[in-house]
Amino acid sequence: MTMANTGGTAREQIREVKDQVVDQAKNTFQQARDRASSSLGESKSQMADQFGTVADALRRTTEHLRSEDQQRIAGLTETVARQVDQVANYLRTKDARAMKEDLENLARRQPALMLGGALVLGLIGARFLKSSERGRDARRIGQGRDGERRFGYTGYDQPFSGQGSRGGGYAGA
Repeated sequence: MTMANTGGTAREQIREVKDQVVDQAKNTFQQARDRASSSLGESKSQMADQFGTVADALRRTTEHLRSEDQQRIAGLTETVARQVDQVANYLRTKDARAMKEDLENLARRQPALMLGGALVLGLIGARFLKSSERGRDARRIGQGRDGERRFGYTGYDQPFSGQGSRGGGYAGA
């Protein structure tokens, strides 16, 4: 075996290994994409079912309002039910790529609407985070660092007895 021949076979082996690695990476990426697509499809289907349930509830509300002779409000709930049903059908019939394209087109045509929607989503997210933080704090109120029972926000370890100085000054040191 000559030096040139050995270099040629080493290059071929490197190419083969590289091709195998690239093929494996492509297969892994495709499997991950398929799993994500399947998961997205299931979530989309569940969401469509939930919207369908809301539309059905709105239709029942419409019927009830009509039986109560509330025609104007019944008309509004019927319109909302149709719109919610359209959203459910949209989610059932469109794939993720088409939904992404529709959203991009909407953003190009109505940028103010998209900014407003982003603002609303941000406010809802902030409200959610704030409420979950309050719940965590509420569970912690009443216990000190050492697990000892504490009373109130004052930092004093004594319960409020309803008695005390009426002078309004600070009596402790």
